[in-house]
Amino acid sequence: MTDTLAHPLVRDYLSSVEALTAALPELHRRELLADLREHIEVALADAGHLDGDGVRGVLDQLGAPGEIAAAALAEEPDGDRPVPESGGRTAVTAALIAVPLPAALVPVIGAPLGLVAAVVGLVRLWKSPQWSRREKREATLLALSPVLVLPVVAAVLSVVLGGLSARTVTIALLVTLALPVVAAARLVRSAARLR
Repeated sequence: MTDTLAHPLVRDYLSSVEALTAALPELHRRELLADLREHIEVALADAGHLDGDGVRGVLDQLGAPGEIAAAALAEEPDGDRPVPESGGRTAVTAALIAVPLPAALVPVIGAPLGLVAAVVGLVRLWKSPQWSRREKREATLLALSPVLVLPVVAAVLSVVLGGLSARTVTIALLVTLALPVVAAARLVRSAARLR
């Protein structure tokens, strides 16, 4: 019976529901997806045909992934559901997470400016109700990782490229710059799912 779940339309449908319900607690989301899988398997077995039209008909009877996600999110008690912030607040927090390393490159005021941006960004991140504890930990690690990663990458590149040069430092900076940017992008994507 599990062959029915391998159909591309079914996989896309379940993936959409899973993405749209990312704000649900993990256990609730797994239960919802398990219920949907079971219902789809039974309905397709009853239909007796696995062509595109038959699968579409079963999925249409269930409702659009957005409708299922909205209903599941509406059932969640308000205390357990993350509260989305405005797009502007999210963008500011993400920018403050991503900007410290490039800001530190500005002569004279760069290092203090980068430090202030990092502290403010991390405080905003941890005070925000829209991200899970896991997302906050990951973003914090990625945002702070250049402090440890930059010297290591610079040392490795200096050995590989035959010495510490401006080119080596530039490459190391670009590599480590990606980590806070990844953190910011993940936060923005996660927040967008809540809206």
